[in-house]
Amino acid sequence: MTTTAMTDALERDARALLAAYDDGSWCPADGEFALAGDLARVHWSGSVFRAALRGMPPSVRSGRLVDVLDPAAALLELVDTSGARDALLALRQLVDALAD
Repeated sequence: MTTTAMTDALERDARALLAAYDDGSWCPADGEFALAGDLARVHWSGSVFRAALRGMPPSVRSGRLVDVLDPAAALLELVDTSGARDALLALRQLVDALAD
């Protein structure tokens, strides 16, 4: 997958998950809220995302948030963040909404 395709997919998936959260069709597990809270307070990098994802309980690993964060870790390792600005903004909005 190209970097552009990864960026577009991340933006689309983060926005879709935020919309599902906002309309009540997705209710994150407590661990997903905690994970978002942890990520909301740190400087983002691929290694930070990978460290946050390691050791997550199965309830979080099987949740929908990980489906967005795992590709984000790979993207953060591959690109200068300015090349993924819109995707990372969408992800930041999702993380911030869950962290509140």
